[in-house]
Amino acid sequence: MKKTEMYNQLSDKLIKSTMLKPGQSVTYRLHNIQKDPFDPNRLAIPAVKGVPVIDTIYDEEKGEYVDIAAVRSVDGQGNHIFHEINFYSNMAGHMILSGGRALDQEIHSYLALCDYNASKPNRDTTKEAIFELLDENASAEKDSRTRNQRREALNAAADLSQEEVKNLAAALGKDDSKSVTVLRNELEELADNDPKAFLDLISNKQVIVTATVNRAIKKGVIIFNQEQSRFEWPNAEVILVVARTGSDAVDEFVSFCTSSAKGEKVFQTIQSKAKK
Repeated sequence: MKKTEMYNQLSDKLIKSTMLKPGQSVTYRLHNIQKDPFDPNRLAIPAVKGVPVIDTIYDEEKGEYVDIAAVRSVDGQGNHIFHEINFYSNMAGHMILSGGRALDQEIHSYLALCDYNASKPNRDTTKEAIFELLDENASAEKDSRTRNQRREALNAAADLSQEEVKNLAAALGKDDSKSVTVLRNELEELADNDPKAFLDLISNKQVIVTATVNRAIKKGVIIFNQEQSRFEWPNAEVILVVARTGSDAVDEFVSFCTSSAKGEKVFQTIQSKAKK
């Protein structure tokens, strides 16, 4: 990392921490790459995404802020010439740098220290997180955990009884009058796309209560008055005033039904009427 009068006046300890050994390589990739909304099978990677080549960071060893830059050279008039640092879609948003190559080392040192690096500890979070250091071992372990979790969720979805399918669908606010085949397919889609949410759902002891409440709302056994933000009986008698709306309001009502003597009695009445 080239030191100049303007840039990179960092402590030797900090610069040394970024040095790569000959033959060692590191991989950076664009941060928070999302699926393409028009083609979920592809990733939405910009053709080119540049990294600002000047930054200001805190050097703990020196106890002060220091201006850093990806300096390539300085001409005879003292003008700085900077490296261009770009991530490209044809590299899948990745950049591989190798130790033993001066150019790669200079870029790595800058990327490791600048606050645009989402992997940098104690980075300045007011700056855009543009890229991250790819830890291949950690990434492989994470991918393996995700696959195992997805496999567990899909197996659980396939093993659900017809009654469980109906209850889970109702708990999600779906129309449980649909065929079990259709509902199971929708649950399997959830298990595939968000296995953690599905596993949390099937382990939730309040699923039956939530399903019953949603059915009761659809059947008109109880009414959610959105304007007054409250649950009522059909005769407009107030059951519970809630602070939330939508599915969050149902969650609040379920909590009422399961955490108080009055709520338990209300639920027993709802359960009885919802079965009719």
